[in-house]
Amino acid sequence: MFALKPTDKTPDMSIPYPFKIIDDSELRDLLEEWERRRRALGIPEPRTDLAAIDLEVQRQQLQQKGAGAIPRKVGHRVVFTSANHRLDFEFLYPAAWQVREFDRDGHSEVFILGPRNREDTFSLGMTVHVFPAQEQEGKLATVAEVVEDFVRKHRQLSDFREISRAQGTLVGADAVEIEIGYTMLLPLNNPDAKDTPIVERRIIFKKGFQFYELTYTAVAEDYYAYLESFQDAVRTFKFREGREQARVFQPLITLTPTYAVREESEEYKTD
Repeated sequence: MFALKPTDKTPDMSIPYPFKIIDDSELRDLLEEWERRRRALGIPEPRTDLAAIDLEVQRQQLQQKGAGAIPRKVGHRVVFTSANHRLDFEFLYPAAWQVREFDRDGHSEVFILGPRNREDTFSLGMTVHVFPAQEQEGKLATVAEVVEDFVRKHRQLSDFREISRAQGTLVGADAVEIEIGYTMLLPLNNPDAKDTPIVERRIIFKKGFQFYELTYTAVAEDYYAYLESFQDAVRTFKFREGREQARVFQPLITLTPTYAVREESEEYKTD
């Protein structure tokens, strides 16, 4: 039977070699203090975007199989396109977000569903809504009328406030950007629902005999964390028939509610 002879170099096997016992109580105390301060300051808990990881795994599997249709990725964004002739535009959106299209009674809409909030009661999202103007038997004739109709309908919501409004151009058309806030009881139809602040930003313009509304909606806690995704969508928004047309929206609304961090002024534009 072979036995290890003790020598001066024989490791102390009472501790799993080559590891040493580390007193990490101070690190745990620091972590607990950070968690306490994070909650006190209202800083969102870091979240891993599992959907983005799943997308990349799916892309790699399809590539290995030699598949012809592989989800297109532009950085961390993909290009939205549609076979619906009324949704005759494209823009970039986060690859991990889910896309739904609706078409009913002359209205067409693409809804892009983003992450859930911390309480898992609301999913932030972006939409592009296309609907007819008065020239095509719609109810409204001008962008100003659409804006006022939007405000009138939302004014009935709890704690409604208009945060700011600005005029500019998008894809060569006059546009109005409006930002509002209100409160919703979430989750919906739940006896334990709680008042939840919502912030919504909408850009409205008219092209031909159609109105276009680009909207971003999120709970107040997540609104500025994901606003850049909406800004990217607007900067890259273009009609497929006129890709060379100048695409600028100016100015970007920078007025922010008291709970948000002020952003630097920036233009919506593409190269």
